[in-house]
Amino acid sequence: MDRQDIQTRRAENQVWNGSGAYDAKPELLVFDGGGDADLYGNTVLGLAGRYYRFDLFRPLLNDFHRSVQEGLYTDVFFFVLENAVFRRGAQERPILPDLRAAYARTLLRDTPPAEGMTDGALRRAWAQQVLGQPCDKALVPVLADIAAPLKPTEAELIRRTEEILYTHFRRARRSATDRQWAAWVGRKRDASGGVRFVRPNGLRALSRGTGGAGGLQKSTLLSFLQGRTPEPILRRYVEDCFGVSLLTPSQLTDMERALCTGVHKNCRLHVTDGTPPQRPPGPEAAWDAEQFRRQREKNRAYYQSQLSQNRLTIARLTQKLHNTLLLKQEDDGGLCRAGALCPALAWRAAALDDERVFTRRQPGNPGELTVDILLDGSASQNQQQEKLAAQAYIIVESLTRCHIPVRVTAFCSVSGCTVLRILRDYDHPEQNNRVMDYVSAGWNRDGLALRAMGRLMRQTAGEKRLLLVLSDASPNDDQRIPGGLGGHAYTGKRGVDDTAAETAALRLHGVTPVCLFSGSDREAPDARRIYGAAMERLPSVGWLADTVTRLIQGQIRKG
Repeated sequence: MDRQDIQTRRAENQVWNGSGAYDAKPELLVFDGGGDADLYGNTVLGLAGRYYRFDLFRPLLNDFHRSVQEGLYTDVFFFVLENAVFRRGAQERPILPDLRAAYARTLLRDTPPAEGMTDGALRRAWAQQVLGQPCDKALVPVLADIAAPLKPTEAELIRRTEEILYTHFRRARRSATDRQWAAWVGRKRDASGGVRFVRPNGLRALSRGTGGAGGLQKSTLLSFLQGRTPEPILRRYVEDCFGVSLLTPSQLTDMERALCTGVHKNCRLHVTDGTPPQRPPGPEAAWDAEQFRRQREKNRAYYQSQLSQNRLTIARLTQKLHNTLLLKQEDDGGLCRAGALCPALAWRAAALDDERVFTRRQPGNPGELTVDILLDGSASQNQQQEKLAAQAYIIVESLTRCHIPVRVTAFCSVSGCTVLRILRDYDHPEQNNRVMDYVSAGWNRDGLALRAMGRLMRQTAGEKRLLLVLSDASPNDDQRIPGGLGGHAYTGKRGVDDTAAETAALRLHGVTPVCLFSGSDREAPDARRIYGAAMERLPSVGWLADTVTRLIQGQIRKG
């Protein structure tokens, strides 16, 4: 278990301690600028979950996501919520005032000085008020309204937040219709901050921060795109973020006409190898592209920090896979009395009077087995990007050493466009290092990604095609399923059922899907529904060789 896993579990325990709902996976977690679980922030979230129905706040928060001032607006809401929770919680938890003061000191220390009606200035003023220090006089009325007593209801918290934003920040009040629309298509934009405030398995976002700034750091959704974005804008944005398309316009049209049907009607596809366009990225994509670059550096640094263990795992996995292939060759009757001589077995002819020292195929012939690795590149993986990149690289390097053709593809979805980025193609071992370019952002339309992978894999010559999926098996996309009034959300049972249907279709076409599950206990039943017995939890690096060998061995022998 690496540091990220430890801190995530610690944060979850802190939320559970406040909420008491130990059977519910926390939707929100708070981490400080160093990546450590923040005790006070997570306790507040836990108590808020006990006192209030969080789903009633989502329309307001989604509305904030559509604004360039999302950072400021969300901070105001958090402080209003924190005040209400503190007033109720301090009566039953005497330690809360001390935790609040410690949180304020950290916030004040990590937030750079700022002026005006900005989120940074508000955070510092709030922290100074909690600590009894002088603060910006211009923000005193704002803090007074935040701290004023209010009725402990969800509607009152929403009303108080909107009143503060209208009075002090000139934000127009929203109608009920606007809030309903925000709940349906609201997307998230970002400002800066230092505390990472994330949904560990739901938030479709990359963490955006300015490094060391304190406060409530909102994770940023991949892009400004909302609802049904005009296709030229969407295409340019996706190219700027992920790379130009590998398909010609006519090929792309044919692919979308064949695949974007049924529950995936109105969706779009983008297949790329990451080659950047011959133009500067647009202003909407420049920030995302820079964050991708930084994450790739983190992936490589993480791998190097555990280099000895990673090399040992590669050696073990390579040996195990090699043995598996030799055993499979014998079981298949690959050894025969005529064919290509196998020098390693020639001694059997004289010593054992065994004439089966010939093979029908050369070991490692690409025509026998091809492996595709599909990485869930959605933001639900944003707490374990470095670990997933390292483990994918270990698998790829081991398969390469066994002369098994392997391709690595990461997928995510942005404003209804499912992006397939090929990080490493067949017969290109020099591209192994590009697996470290894996990043997570956006949504995940698993069913369409599997459908597209099936089409790509059927274009290969492999007689046995294995698809190894690293995923949390939690389909969730912003493009709704057509049908009824407003359609249906592509998530939950509908998303799982669609993904399960696509894995069944892959098997019918000779592709064996196998899942290395990276999710939590909450998503495990969905993973079993989708992949059946061909699923195991993604282990730590030390156990990776055994797990991957067991999965591949079991599927190959079925062939």
